[in-house]
Amino acid sequence: MITTFVLAMIGYAGLSGMMIWAYFGRVPTIARALNLSVVLLHVLMVWHGRYDWQFAQATRNGPIGFVVFHGALLLLAAAVVCADWLATMLVRVAFVIVTFGALGAVFRYDEVEIYRGPVIAAAAIGGAALGLTLRGKRHSEERSEPQSPGPA
Repeated sequence: MITTFVLAMIGYAGLSGMMIWAYFGRVPTIARALNLSVVLLHVLMVWHGRYDWQFAQATRNGPIGFVVFHGALLLLAAAVVCADWLATMLVRVAFVIVTFGALGAVFRYDEVEIYRGPVIAAAAIGGAALGLTLRGKRHSEERSEPQSPGPA
């Protein structure tokens, strides 16, 4: 079970790192594919070790968690095959979703509380990069607005 959670942390750290790449404009396809591989292996291990391949087990805490958990996986998978601009947007959305889930998990479940510090650090780093990206976009959009010619 420890390997499952180590993979989750590696995947989340990778996702946080992709936020830094997104800040600079694009997330390389190889980074998206490698991160998806880690996350997919984590998800398969969760299905095997925690859910015993039973849908009822996977949804025991409600359908919302299930949809969010697997929705983020689908976003990361789509990001591997999409155009760079769309992939970067999908990775950003997945980061936000996974951040809520990861932070919630390390504060809720005893078996993963050991990852609390690293998860908070990855959330802070990735969140800062995302915030700077969004802030930078707003500023660049403001600068690109046409200026009125003023009096002649």
